[in-house]
Amino acid sequence: MTYHSPSVVVVIGGGTGMGRDIALDQVALGADVLLVGRREEPLEQTRRSSSAPERVTTIVADASTAEGADAILAAVGDRRVQGIVAAAGGQGDFYRPANTASDIQTAWSDALRVNLLTVVLPVEILLPRMLDTRGRVVLIGSTAGLDGAGGPYATAKAAVAGYGRELATRVGKRGITANTIAPGFVTDTGFFEAASFGDSAAMIPAAAERTLVGRVGQPRDVTAGARWLLSEDAGWVTGQTVAIDGGTVMLR
Repeated sequence: MTYHSPSVVVVIGGGTGMGRDIALDQVALGADVLLVGRREEPLEQTRRSSSAPERVTTIVADASTAEGADAILAAVGDRRVQGIVAAAGGQGDFYRPANTASDIQTAWSDALRVNLLTVVLPVEILLPRMLDTRGRVVLIGSTAGLDGAGGPYATAKAAVAGYGRELATRVGKRGITANTIAPGFVTDTGFFEAASFGDSAAMIPAAAERTLVGRVGQPRDVTAGARWLLSEDAGWVTGQTVAIDGGTVMLR
């Protein structure tokens, strides 16, 4: 992608995991990047480790709230938005069995807030700032949203893909594309540890066997897909959900 100044790529969930790797890649390609996350330390670590820290700005904001979305818009300032990567979310306590109506409501509400609202709110608030003909939106979903494995989390990620398709129908007339990446088992993201699933390293052999290519993913595998979808070369690709999973969903 050729970056047009003053423009910015906004990476929501850019302090850790796949969002971090995508953000670093975009900086290396020459983009100005706005990193969004809930914790200052990971954001600052990502900024310092980039190839051009002076091109990276950070904002601590909860993207699942209206206040957080407004803070992201304020941080963009008078710049135009060339790309949005919505990579926030994850599996939380809502995967645990819920037996009471109150517990069920809490689990599902939390899953949708953490995984869907963190996408919808910042994307919608930034759409008026996006560049026509060159704007790119990349949403990070999950193969759980394709195969249903993962309780409320799976439904929330399926909703992300549905939102991506609906979004594509609205922004296409402006020449903006919107696509969803559905990653499979990706190591070195902190996803499983954050969800109290334990050490992800112990899960790798079994996860690798559930792929067609005999290995689990790395953040760079997802980053390569995001790089293309954010580029000018992908200008005729929109409304798609791209599984980057080594073929896992084909075996389920």
